[in-house]
Amino acid sequence: MKNANINKDLITACRILTHEGLVHGFGHVSARIPDSELFILTPRISLALVNEKDLLVLNLEGEIVEGNSPPPFEAALHVAVFKQRPEIQAITRIHARRSGYFSVTDRRIEPVHSHGSFFSGGVPVFPKPDLISTLELGNDVVRSLAKKPAVLLRGNGQVTVGRSIPEAVMMAIYLEEAADFLFGALQVGRPIPLNAEECGSRQVEALPPVDLERAWNFYKSKIEDR
Repeated sequence: MKNANINKDLITACRILTHEGLVHGFGHVSARIPDSELFILTPRISLALVNEKDLLVLNLEGEIVEGNSPPPFEAALHVAVFKQRPEIQAITRIHARRSGYFSVTDRRIEPVHSHGSFFSGGVPVFPKPDLISTLELGNDVVRSLAKKPAVLLRGNGQVTVGRSIPEAVMMAIYLEEAADFLFGALQVGRPIPLNAEECGSRQVEALPPVDLERAWNFYKSKIEDR
């Protein structure tokens, strides 16, 4: 049932997220299998160490239908997102440092630079510090996520989503970049967020399909050169 191209891209995503410091031993990534009620999920193994043979196939009831590795404790999170957001094709569950600062304070991540424009209106925060181990909690996270590309989990990392594995990964990278820009700006003076109109025009320019592929290939080259 596994899909060779999806498997390959998931392993690439694991390596990129690790290389960029967005996961540190913990975290997981998933992607839908097209034209099915199934998705592929990384197991309870550090993303730096996951291989294709370790990948799991789950259905939308959270049942493992292929694979022998232990599932991540938060598999229910992926089930909830895929059930409620049919347009989403891939999910990253990460633990980025700078983004995490904004999950434990009253300051939201607001866009102040081009790649931050994807987070127009601010990044929502799921208020509970719990691990997302049940479908009920997963559904609560989806409600917090709404139609955004990312949600911060209070003191517990982040979730990003996309219409493809590369897009979900780039949202993870850009989320941390947005947090870093804002954090730096706060040290210098009063940040000037992009307004909704500015965010809209910058999104169109920042990641059209050709530039999504360009960014994905760049981050792939960084791990392939190691």
